[in-house]
Amino acid sequence: MSTQLELTRLQTARNKIRTWLVTVGLATSTDKLDVLATAIDGITNQGAVDANVQEGETYTIPKGYHNGSGTVKGVAGGGNYNLQSKTVTPTKSQQNVAPDQGYYGLSAVTVNAIPEAYQDTSSVTAGAGDVRANKIIVTAEGEQVAGTLADNGSVNKTLDAATGNQEYTIPSGIHSGSGKVKIVLEEKAATPAAEAQDITPSTGKVLGKVTVAAIPEKYADTSDSTGTAADILDGKIVYGYDSTGKKAKKLTGTMANNGAIAATIDGLTVTSYEVPAGYTSGGTVSLTDAIETALAAI
Repeated sequence: MSTQLELTRLQTARNKIRTWLVTVGLATSTDKLDVLATAIDGITNQGAVDANVQEGETYTIPKGYHNGSGTVKGVAGGGNYNLQSKTVTPTKSQQNVAPDQGYYGLSAVTVNAIPEAYQDTSSVTAGAGDVRANKIIVTAEGEQVAGTLADNGSVNKTLDAATGNQEYTIPSGIHSGSGKVKIVLEEKAATPAAEAQDITPSTGKVLGKVTVAAIPEKYADTSDSTGTAADILDGKIVYGYDSTGKKAKKLTGTMANNGAIAATIDGLTVTSYEVPAGYTSGGTVSLTDAIETALAAI
């Protein structure tokens, strides 16, 4: 082993011995190994110390090393001491129970049950947010806290069809139960018209019922109409059913008015007559024998 390793080993051992001796007050942090050895040599080996102590006596533990197997025990006898029996009740603060003046010590201490005012609160689950504002509760940890739950009392609100007033958000907190959220119902009547109608409530109200009258007689059901403008005399106006729009429609006739017709068929130059499309008030189509007349003229 090198000299340096040996020095390091000795220094380590010295430091351990010094640290322990400093702890028990037998050396300083700068003592060298020989001083530490002298301090250790001065420790008396007391071995197993046994002592019997009567009431009123004291026993001084001798300075030195003890092997841990000794005992100090009390024995009956000794002086006649006046002992006191005391009764105490638990409080929020710690109590030191000591004998009164004139007593040597305590013969017994009776601790009363915890007063009813100090209940076990470990099962409490309510917090400040569960309790009415400014009301005091005790938490599961036994601390007093003030509630923070808002007391809204009686909350009243009237809703209507106005924008922004069609719903109401109920505030968080306690309600007395006498508040009301309501609407004011209104009844209205309407008569069918040629155009669509919007039936709306008056300001501050909500429609509870709308009575729609029967369709006026002038608005006849024309859904079974089969006529068209071409079936109506030109310039005449009627109302028929528009199958495309599914409603009554004003129709202006386009049928030609041919009035009374008159025509002659002579069998030579005119052999037929085409009746014009449209309306005719009547008339005659006559036949003449143009061939016979032509022969007679030869």
